[in-house]
Amino acid sequence: MRSRGFIISADAFLAITLLAVLASIAFFYLSTVSFTAWDNIDLINAVRDEAIVLEKQQVFENAIKQQSADPLLSKLNSTPNAFCFEVSIFSEDNLDIPIIYVSKTGCTKNFSELVVANRTIVSNSDTSVGFYIAKVGGWYK
Repeated sequence: MRSRGFIISADAFLAITLLAVLASIAFFYLSTVSFTAWDNIDLINAVRDEAIVLEKQQVFENAIKQQSADPLLSKLNSTPNAFCFEVSIFSEDNLDIPIIYVSKTGCTKNFSELVVANRTIVSNSDTSVGFYIAKVGGWYK
């Protein structure tokens, strides 16, 4: 009976040792995998999501009506620290010079890849309707 318990213990020890070796090999190979392609996809999704949020919450329209970048800046500063965003809003009359430009606080334009999402904004006032284009750019910090 004692020899039977020893064989089971030795067998379990061998199985645990083999499992530890296989797990170590798997972790070594997983640590060498590069996720840069996934990072680019995450950046594209983050910029698109930010543009959609700013549009749906009417932050673009409020910034245009107030002629101020403050509503945009408060939203951009509440985004995750890993991302940097900038927003440029252009009037239909002049697509070369933005009427409002804002960049997330603490972000500098030193990036390897910039992703841009465009949104069209229709702003209604009591007397007129204005058409604008908002460009949301994003990069990793």
